[in-house]
Amino acid sequence: MTEAQAKLIVWFRNHASAQDAAGNRERALKVILGAVETARRQVNLEAGEGRHLFAVLLDAGVLALHSQKNGVAKSLLNESLALAENGSVELTSEELAETRQRLGVAMDNQGDEEGAAEQFEICLELLTNLENPPLDSLAHLANNLGMIRRNQARFDESASLYRQAQDIFESMGDSHALDLATVCNNQGSLFWAWNQQELARDFHLVSLKLRMDHLPPGHPDIGQSACNLAAVYHELGDLEKARRNYERALAILKRHLSEDPDTYEIAARNFADLLTQSGHPQKAEKFLRVADKRIARARSQLDQANS
Repeated sequence: MTEAQAKLIVWFRNHASAQDAAGNRERALKVILGAVETARRQVNLEAGEGRHLFAVLLDAGVLALHSQKNGVAKSLLNESLALAENGSVELTSEELAETRQRLGVAMDNQGDEEGAAEQFEICLELLTNLENPPLDSLAHLANNLGMIRRNQARFDESASLYRQAQDIFESMGDSHALDLATVCNNQGSLFWAWNQQELARDFHLVSLKLRMDHLPPGHPDIGQSACNLAAVYHELGDLEKARRNYERALAILKRHLSEDPDTYEIAARNFADLLTQSGHPQKAEKFLRVADKRIARARSQLDQANS
């Protein structure tokens, strides 16, 4: 590869990054995929130029992942890892972990939970063995792996991983309060699935408080936490607290219907069940008629926006 060819690949990478930063993700992906093809043709692996190809493959894999093109991302990231495996490029533990984590996310998005879990476990081992492990990355990996183990009903493993993430984020203070809220929310969902409703309630209470303290009023994450907490109170038979939290959740989620009609629908149907259970079936029926119209309208708008 000539010096001019190397500079051209760097220019492509920078241009793609600039396009992505400007919100032109489709254009950015097209540019970086063109850079990948150029690098494949021009890089001489036997001459020790593998680093050029690795860098552009990683950039392309990340952009594809952000563009929800998970199959493309998986292929590109696997190709970048193959360069390390065959000795064409030497990567640090951090670079290996970063690449494998992104590969795991792509696999998880495709529904390959076990494949994703394998990548996350390798990442955790790589980073844990460092002299100064990046705590933030460790916590996010533990949280991601915890979600997979919860979905697989491997509850003990999930609880241990979530606890690891919680301990790290708690040690990092307010700068990671929202990350801690996410982990607590996930633990609430874990203990709900595990039929430990009191623990589920406690974690959802913590998550809701953290989000209310660190997010603007009306943020959809506050609505999600309120909905989750309401469902737990409902299950525990505390109908008054369930009602208050359903109403709080619905008031917030209604403002974000066009972005996320599914969460609003869950809250609405649960609230209607609560009304019926409380002896107000006609009120529940009337509420659902109005809610269903809102949901249908929001889904129609969402479909039009995505078409």
